[in-house]
Amino acid sequence: MIPRIVRASKHCATSRAFSVQSIARNAEATFKAPALGVNKTYDEALKIIAEDKIKRLAEIKSMEAKLAQLVKAAPSAANDASMATLKENIFKQEAYSEINDPEIQWRFNNGKIDMSKAVFRYMKSKQFTRETLPVIQQRITQMFVTPDLLPAFTPSLNVQLDFGAGSSPKLAAGAPAGANYFETGSFLLPGKTIKEPKINVESFHPEQKYYTVALVDPDMPDVDNESFKQQLHWLITNVPLSAVQTEVSTDNSNVVLPYLPPHPPKGTQYHRYTLLLAEQPNGGQDKVEVQAEDVSRESTLRDLCSQYKLNVKGLTFFRQVWDKDVSRIYKEILKEDEPVYGKQPKTDELLDETGQKKKKFINL
Repeated sequence: MIPRIVRASKHCATSRAFSVQSIARNAEATFKAPALGVNKTYDEALKIIAEDKIKRLAEIKSMEAKLAQLVKAAPSAANDASMATLKENIFKQEAYSEINDPEIQWRFNNGKIDMSKAVFRYMKSKQFTRETLPVIQQRITQMFVTPDLLPAFTPSLNVQLDFGAGSSPKLAAGAPAGANYFETGSFLLPGKTIKEPKINVESFHPEQKYYTVALVDPDMPDVDNESFKQQLHWLITNVPLSAVQTEVSTDNSNVVLPYLPPHPPKGTQYHRYTLLLAEQPNGGQDKVEVQAEDVSRESTLRDLCSQYKLNVKGLTFFRQVWDKDVSRIYKEILKEDEPVYGKQPKTDELLDETGQKKKKFINL
């Protein structure tokens, strides 16, 4: 059962001039607990919180003993399922044992979060599910990222891109100071995405897992088939991430395909540049061996996931349309002629092959 959050009354807080707003303005502020013996309601709440914590810590100790026995037992599917359940219950009890602590609540509300602690991982996970996830799911559904790129799924990671100052006309809600994270589905200018972005991943698992990062454009014209094809703009494998390791770095991973700047061709509608994070095999514990010669810019996401047993866990995307900077990207970076697309002109049955109006009568 999720514990009921017990908080001190407003009167108690105001009587000590304790203002969350004023503390938020002070980057160096620390939690100051109200004095005991002033407000009986607050004192009683602290007593209940302390008793609840003792009870839950005892339950954790009991579950850890059971988990240790299962670890020593012979491997089996039933044992694996039992261990997974116990680990989840231990995590929740650790979070519940601290979630009512006034200092924990203050630190969470003021951004002083330590993701190595179960209680903060739990609170951030619930915040993601409540506030961020609905927006992501709405955008990827409305703009057909699913099923065009991959089947419908529920993201469990919060993926954010930062192309630098001025890259986005609208920053994501709650973006930390100095970050330039944009809302999923935003329009970005091609001239602002020439350099590779910083990737921040908010995950909620304490252990390190390996992920594959892919940036895909599903909207490149396929003239021969009168359809669209995917273009792979970036592929990085064996990226280590955890709740406390959030930045994607090319220093400790494998860049299979280097970053290719987005370049929506002239004459096409907007392109959905989608960055995905896929968990690697064995629950993210295994590395994958992918060489540059094994893939191409036209490799599809579904083929990559099938071949290397990848499981997509999170994504974000931005949209772009052609502007003059795209011509510069083709000339200076891609060093190739810029294509121009358009619809086939309509034929007029009243005109002949020279474009002249057909005669009403002819000699037979």
